[in-house]
Amino acid sequence: MRVLVISRYTNLVRHRSEAEVFIGLAKLGVLITIMTNSDSPFKNIFREAGIKVIPHHPESRFSYRSVAPIRKELSNEDYDILHLFNSKSIPAGIRAASGINVKIITYRGAKGPYWHDLSAYFSHFHPKVNAVICISDYVKSSLVKQRVINSDKLHVIKKGVDINWFHPINKFEYAFKSINPNCKIITCVAHLRPVKGVDYLIQATQILEEFDDLHFVFIGKGTDTNQFHQKISKLSNSSRLHGIGDVEDIRPHIKACDIYVQPSISEGLAKTLIEAMAYSKPIIATCSGGPQEIIKDEVSGKIVPVKDPKAIAKAIKELNGDYKYANKLGESANIFLLRELKIESTIKKTLEVYKTILKVSQG
Repeated sequence: MRVLVISRYTNLVRHRSEAEVFIGLAKLGVLITIMTNSDSPFKNIFREAGIKVIPHHPESRFSYRSVAPIRKELSNEDYDILHLFNSKSIPAGIRAASGINVKIITYRGAKGPYWHDLSAYFSHFHPKVNAVICISDYVKSSLVKQRVINSDKLHVIKKGVDINWFHPINKFEYAFKSINPNCKIITCVAHLRPVKGVDYLIQATQILEEFDDLHFVFIGKGTDTNQFHQKISKLSNSSRLHGIGDVEDIRPHIKACDIYVQPSISEGLAKTLIEAMAYSKPIIATCSGGPQEIIKDEVSGKIVPVKDPKAIAKAIKELNGDYKYANKLGESANIFLLRELKIESTIKKTLEVYKTILKVSQG
């Protein structure tokens, strides 16, 4: 079985779960070739695993420069499967495969796309696509509702991890902790997009204004901008709100927090939730789709309504005021992670999808 994978691997921590799937498949005898960005830190790791690496990743969806190298590789080698990730590699790969006998798999990590979105017909809804791997049942359900793609083509595979990836890691020492040596760190990792619901967590901090031992750390693209800092500077508790931007390695920051909050309006399945579970952190997440599939309310975390600052604030109060309860939730989340979200399971299920689409085509 020969598989050509096209994805962008730019960060050793952020992209490890996905990268390890193909390293694992290579160990099982699958012939893997990966097209990725030329400066990928995974290049040598892939090669050591016996994976062929081609330094190319589409910079646009349809340009000749993006499509031609893919088509050349598909034409020169007899691939069985073309496995595509992200918004540029999917349409570029599908176009490159025109007229070539290769099965196509795409990856979807968020709700949608919608039937009226014309661009979707050049990606997941394209008739040449044989399978879509969805990060969660929530994502699969959103695709089923569009009534465009056959549900038999949709497969749910959650990203698994190896607990050893998270240890040993020293927790990040925040300078502002000197304000109060006993302060608690509430962390949220999210790019500043409306769907991530960060504004609702900010509103919740105002409800918790009287708790001067709580510091809120916002991590992700946009949280270190002047616009964000000006926004929080107007708040009465601004000295306890901290935006530090994107980081190369999120693990020390997750390990340093006392409570992790994911306030999303819609969420396929955030990797940071899994990272928080790996460190047995008490989690507060909204009922935004994917989180409910790995966190059980009052058992392994707190699930609150979307767009509800009061509910977020109440959950933070409960966890902050009851260490044993918070610790129990975190430990339960960690147990679930160790049992249900293993990287070996992700590798096995991916191989099963490969075999399924090849069997269907041969049958």
